[in-house]
Order: sequence, then C-alpha cells, then structure tokens
Amino acid sequence: MPPDRGRASRACTACRKIKTRCYESDVTGRPCLRCERLSRLEQTVSSLVKRLGEDGAHRRTSFISTASPNPIPENDASSGIHSTAPVLLIRDVAYEVGVRQQHTTGVSPRSTGDSSDIISKGLITTQQASEMIELFHKHYGRWVAFSPTALLHTILEEVRQSPLLLCACSLIAIRHSAPQLAPILAPQLFQEARTLLASALLDTPQSIEFFQATIILSMWSTTIGQTPLSIDSWLVSGFALQHSLASDIFAPIISPDHSTSVSRSELDRWCIWNHLCLAHLHYCVGTRRRSILDRKQINECRKILDSDHATNFETRMVAEVNLYWIIYESCLKVPVDLPSTQAALHEWRQEWKFLFDQPRSQFLQMGFQFAQLLAFDQALKSRSAAVRESLVSEMIRLSASIIQLALDTADARTRHLSDHVYHMITFAAVTLCRLLHMYESQVASSHNLLELDSLVLTLITWLHSIGLPCHVAHTLGDVVSAFHIKLRPNTYSPSDSQTLDELRLYFPDLLGMESLDGGNYDFLPDWEPQNQ
Repeated sequence: MPPDRGRASRACTACRKIKTRCYESDVTGRPCLRCERLSRLEQTVSSLVKRLGEDGAHRRTSFISTASPNPIPENDASSGIHSTAPVLLIRDVAYEVGVRQQHTTGVSPRSTGDSSDIISKGLITTQQASEMIELFHKHYGRWVAFSPTALLHTILEEVRQSPLLLCACSLIAIRHSAPQLAPILAPQLFQEARTLLASALLDTPQSIEFFQATIILSMWSTTIGQTPLSIDSWLVSGFALQHSLASDIFAPIISPDHSTSVSRSELDRWCIWNHLCLAHLHYCVGTRRRSILDRKQINECRKILDSDHATNFETRMVAEVNLYWIIYESCLKVPVDLPSTQAALHEWRQEWKFLFDQPRSQFLQMGFQFAQLLAFDQALKSRSAAVRESLVSEMIRLSASIIQLALDTADARTRHLSDHVYHMITFAAVTLCRLLHMYESQVASSHNLLELDSLVLTLITWLHSIGLPCHVAHTLGDVVSAFHIKLRPNTYSPSDSQTLDELRLYFPDLLGMESLDGGNYDFLPDWEPQNQ
C-alpha cells in the first residue's frame, strides 16, 4: 500500500472529510488534536462573532463587549479594582465627558460574503488609497513588516489582496489626511472594518494579511473609533493568537524545534507575532483580563534577537513584551507584593539598560514608570496612613514624570505613536487629578499644587496641538480637560467661567461638583483617605 494511502486510512474522521493531512495519523475514529482545537475555535468564534458590528444595548459596550469573561482572578469585583484598570478607567471617563463612538450615517453593514475592497465599493478612489497607503507605509509599516524598500504600487497591490488590511491601513492614515475628508470618511471605514473583521474571524486558516490587520485594529483601537475600546483589542488580539495556532505561518515560531537561523521573511513573521503578543498584553493590563499567552510563549519572543537582522525597534518591542508580562504577573495582584514587584521591575531595567542609551528609549522609560505607578496604585488600597502618605507622594512623582517625559521628548513622529503611549500619558494625568482631589490638604504640605495643576493644563494644550482635530490626542485631551475641570474647579480663573458654564450645559452630571460633595467617588479607586 502506498505510504500516502496508509496515512489517509489512519487519519481521523474530520481530516478525511475535509481531505487534509492529519496531524495524528495514528488516531482512528475521533478528531485529532488539531481538529479538536479548530472545532473549539469555530464554536467560540461563531458565538461571539454575532456581537461584532452590534451597537450594544448597554451604553458602555463597544461593538465587541468590554464585559468579556475571564478577568484576572486576583481582582475581585468587590474590591473596586475595575475602577483603576487603565484603559477601562479612560473609557469610563471618556463616556462621562461626552466622548461617543462614531457612527456611520447613510452606510449600512455590507454582506459578509462580499469580498470587494473599499476601492471597488467606491468609498475611496485609487488615488486616495495610494496616498493613504504611502503615509501608512512611511510611519507605521514596520509594525506590520512592510518592506521599507518596496515601491508604493507594489505595496498597494499586496495590501489590496486583503480588503480588511486595506481598510485597516486606511483607517489609520485617514486621521492624518485632509481635515475635511476625515470626519466624513473615517466613520464609514470604521463600519466597513467591523463588518470585514466579523467575517474574517470565521475563516481558517488565516492569511498573513489577517494578522497584520489585527495588529493595526488592536494597537490603534482608540484612534479608529475615536473612543477607548471602540474595538475590544483584548478580544480581537486573543482571537488572532488562537488563529495562529491553526496556521502554518507561525509554525517556526510556535514550534520548539525551530531553526536558529532566521531569514528576512521569517524575521518579518516573527515581528508580526511579537507585535500581536504586545498588543494583547497591552490590553490584558489595560482591562485587567487574563492573557492567553504563557511564560514559554513570552520567552519565544526573545528568539528574534538571535538574528543579525534585528533592529533597535524590534529589540525595544521585545523589551516591552517582557515589561508588560511583569506588569501582568506582578503589578495587578491583590494585594500586590511591592518588594518582589519592585525587584522584578528593576531586574528588567537592568537587563535592558543598553536600550536606555539608544534612540526612542523614552517609551521604555515611560513604560517602567507606568508599571511602578500601577503597583503603587494597588498598594495604596490597604496601607496605613503613614505608608499611604509615602505612596501618594511617589505616585504624584511618577504621574508628573510620565507627563513631563512626554512633553520633553515630543517631535515630528509623536503624532504617529501607538495608542498605548497616549493611554499611559492619559492615565498618568487622570491619576494625578484624582490624587490632588482626594489628598489635597496632605499633598499641599509637600508639593506645589499650582505647579501640578499647571502641568496638567500644559498637557491638555499639548494634546490639543497634535495633528488634526480627529487625532486620538485631541480625544484624550478632551477627556483630561473635562476631568480636571470636574475635580479641580478652583484652579480655573474667572475668565474661564464662560467655558465652564458651556461645558456644564453639555455634561451637567460630570462637571457639576455637587456629585462629589456627597462623597461619590465613582472614578476613584478604593483608596482610603489619610485622615479617617
């Protein structure tokens, strides 16, 4: 009997039915491991994909609900921990200050069976697509391993092979295009991306373009929808990582027997895998939910450094993956073990110290301070008054340092940063506002309150100066501004009274201070006042 027929006869029932190679040819009658994994994936996707594209009955849900299962078990709901999940906190504040998800007017969801792209559908012209792909290629191409030397028409042809990837790239680029075009076209592209993503999640195995599009939609979920978690990046990136297990694209990375010699094309796929892991960890930390990655897979991200082709950017991404894994494992525990957490963070800083002397190291420094801020935020919940005083002082220092670092290192590339950088800056500003509000009398004895409030106002002005009005910085600048007005109204001069009155007309529940006079700390974690 020929060998191939022998293998077919021993293949599992599911593999014989779809006429594909069986990964456990000695198994007869029952599905092999791969088929079982695909079956579970299909069932999960089928049940959750119905939620894609829905506006949601609850006012705080995006098209993929943020109330997803599997939170980190240490974070008991009764502890109030969810009020300090960084991205969820920003999302809730954004909702209360009136930032809403964009909706498409006059554009209905397309059929999931329609494979034509946004050019064929007439949403954008070929010329507009060329301009947007050129912008994306220049400023964001390395995130998805676009060849830096490829010609524009070649990149456009490759991107058009995937309607989802073309739409995702255009969604980012449109935020930097003509201000008259973006407010009209961006909501339509966002609606199209949601529809295409809902359809794509049902396909298996996935193409490399699917994983590239998932990175874009996950890393810039606030940008594309103009509100935090307009796409649930934790869920989408998690699905993509699950799909990677059913794809041969990442087999050399996921398999423990991969070669030590890495070609340029393999390195590109490794970059995509690493960035997908990073996006997932960003939102595991940002929403305090469980990661589908484990320590072994995190260690696999390091193997890219063995290649002679690895750049400073790719090395920094590996450093960030490891930093966010420490945050995920240590900084979010309840109660947090401060000594061991600090030791882990300083060990990380020592290991990657060589990067702090290289270009663009400010983002590693900012991430390190962000990790410490989260750890102290956790520790503040259950400490004595004397310890809380020390922690509050340190949290103020870290928050101010993150803000100042952003201001001092701004350059022409600032407008093209990933959303998580702006999330860190916004979280630092919101945390500083909360600390000054709740501990004002104690903080005043050791800090210059005027300077701290001035720093927040300077940040707001800076955020509003970045890019076009539809840039994510403007959205988050509005969030910080309205929250600062609510918690620190006395820092504004009489000349600002007209502006405050206008804001109160639109957001009376948030900007009216009477809600806080009665001790309603909806946006505050369960910190205890220093004076009981």
